[in-house]
Amino acid sequence: MKTKFLDSRNCHTILPYFGKLPFIRKLDDCLTGINKSPGKLSGSIDALINKNVKTINRLKSSKRLFYSPIDIAQNANIQNRVIQTVAHTSPQSPYAQFHLSLQFENGIIWKTIIPLQFLLKGWGDANKGYQCYIHTIAQHMDKISSLYDLKARSEHASDEYYYVGITSRNWLTRISEHMGEMNRGSRKRFHSAWRESLGLENVLFISILMELNMTFEDAMNWEEKYVDKIANDRQGLNMIPGGFKGISYLHKLRVINRTNITLEERDEALERYIHENPRRGIPNPFISELWKDNDYYLKVIEARPKTLSADQVKKIRKLNAEGMTAAEIVDEVKALNLIQVKNVLAGKTYMRID
Repeated sequence: MKTKFLDSRNCHTILPYFGKLPFIRKLDDCLTGINKSPGKLSGSIDALINKNVKTINRLKSSKRLFYSPIDIAQNANIQNRVIQTVAHTSPQSPYAQFHLSLQFENGIIWKTIIPLQFLLKGWGDANKGYQCYIHTIAQHMDKISSLYDLKARSEHASDEYYYVGITSRNWLTRISEHMGEMNRGSRKRFHSAWRESLGLENVLFISILMELNMTFEDAMNWEEKYVDKIANDRQGLNMIPGGFKGISYLHKLRVINRTNITLEERDEALERYIHENPRRGIPNPFISELWKDNDYYLKVIEARPKTLSADQVKKIRKLNAEGMTAAEIVDEVKALNLIQVKNVLAGKTYMRID
């Protein structure tokens, strides 16, 4: 189809496509309306395309993005075949963004976020080079009832889980491969988390395309940076560090015998190791570091069923020092049983709680 502002080839390349719905036509109509609107946004889409043309020789796609407050949200109900396209301005956004939310008949919502300039004419071939992306699984979305809740959630991210990835192929092809592995019962952390979340209510799956047209080295450095930044704790779904750091880690574990490997070889080595060591698994360096942190240790311990809280442990020791017997302490602190109290007093458990 002919479009006024959109590069149809790039749209088909990097946008999800379901049910032969007219996503591209409706988005192009929306862009036409924005470009014709009076005021500050008049001619703004032309300006973004002009920016694309002028920066086409720059290597990093993020360096080509021009500040624009334009935010376009397209919501589609796949079952009812209804599409709603809404545009607004978001001054906090560093560049124009396109949000596509797909709602399926089983209640699952999958949202993709893509810099608008990637889709506009003048960008060039979006499939050239490496693509960088972040997947987020956001649970308990029903808890968000205000902008305050949303802001608080973004600061703490306790119900959000992140996977950072790069691919030499199209990112949608890679997503399809991830889904295939998930359906085949893959034990990789990301696949397990996505599979388990499919059975929950109030879950939002978010996929963000961050970079295009990257060199291998730049993509690896990007992955290392973002895994360290957002996926290096218990909310992270990456099984190893990102980029070259991850390859060095696999080499250290003797999962691979050389470090000059491709992304495909890295994935194959990881899958092979998990298959050959179903019980052992890959030791997670991020979690290992976290366990050294007392705050994290206490948080995890208290979240587990049938364990004592820090206050209970302290009270057990205090009551024992005051002469109370272990049997009496069980009832006083509501411990699970006598052995649990005796192990605390013998220094066999909860040693890190002062």
